Amino acid sequence: MHPNIAALVAFCDGEAAANRSRRIARHLSGCGKCSSELRRIRSEKDELSAGPAMPVMDTRKGLAGVMAAVANWRTGAAACELRARLREQIETYFGSHAILVVDRPGMPAEELLGKAGEILDVFLGPAAAEAVRDDVLGGLGSRREAFL
Repeated sequence: MHPNIAALVAFCDGEAAANRSRRIARHLSGCGKCSSELRRIRSEKDELSAGPAMPVMDTRKGLAGVMAAVANWRTGAAACELRARLREQIETYFGSHAILVVDRPGMPAEELLGKAGEILDVFLGPAAAEAVRDDVLGGLGSRREAFL
């Protein structure tokens, strides 16, 4: 069985448990597909680490500005749109009753995204789940980064 992306990332970061690391290393020695995927992960990590070390932040706003932005995001149009898109995808793949189980009143949109992602990963597989997440987040434009 091939390790999933999360397991390969943990292996790459040295965060996998010793037994799991040994199993992944053994698997990688005989699987070109997973070895290629690990090289891709390492390459992407290298590209990301080559960028600026710290994001540029407007220090004039300070903590109050950051807190206001977080509050606006949690209650704003982007969160409502994300929630609606997630509910639509959950209903499409699992039926309307699944929404009642996953989405609780007052649940933040980012928590719903996490729960929906976990379910999609298990039932659709990581690649298909990633495609669904891309579809859900696709039309959010610059607001998309707030949810990642």
